[in-house]
Amino acid sequence: QADGTEIVVQAMRLGLARVSVVRGDRRGQRRLVPIIDDYIRAVEPVYDYLTRFSGLVPGDLDPVVSKHHITKLKHAYLKLRYLVDCGCVFVGHGLKQDFKMINILVPPAQIIDTVELFHFKRQRKLSLRFLASYLLGMDIQSETHDSIEDARVAVRLYEKYNELVNEGNFQGKLLEIYRYGKQYGYTGEGGRMDLQQTSDAIEIMAPGGQPTPPPQPPPPLPPPPPTPPLPPT
Repeated sequence: QADGTEIVVQAMRLGLARVSVVRGDRRGQRRLVPIIDDYIRAVEPVYDYLTRFSGLVPGDLDPVVSKHHITKLKHAYLKLRYLVDCGCVFVGHGLKQDFKMINILVPPAQIIDTVELFHFKRQRKLSLRFLASYLLGMDIQSETHDSIEDARVAVRLYEKYNELVNEGNFQGKLLEIYRYGKQYGYTGEGGRMDLQQTSDAIEIMAPGGQPTPPPQPPPPLPPPPPTPPLPPT
């Protein structure tokens, strides 16, 4: 600087801010109940909370003013390490990046990643919001992210995956999802989400006590008519 002082400039880097884990029991009153929801104490100044993607706002990581449970990174790591060593299976969406952020190694046999389950090779990977909208009729992440909500939705997507596999309809449904995304966009916004929200807001029962099936996606556009042959010259 002009006054002789020196400033050390470092490249921007991301840091772990919140760790959330919910129970994945298929039955029971504690299903999808959070068992870990730790906010990681900031040990360095935070210049951008990336609220749109993290759901965090200034003060969330400050133990003096935060209304959340604040802990050290080491303590959050040890909790996850205990679950890994106990053989727990982790279900989530994009878990590779999550485990990389906390620097923990999880055996592949203990990872079920819905971003990989609902993926065609050499095709784009589908967002949690888009899959939740199309398969579950849920509108999530409309304004910001909530890691508890994301964890619960990932579990429900895995249950939907098993349901489709057991019905022998998974590959057909996945192809349908990609066709719909290419035609209407992969954002999780728009027509199908609104239609499914209408049917999910009120539990409509068909005769015999069975839920009515969800609305079907719009049919694919018909191919263009063949070009007529040119007349002979």
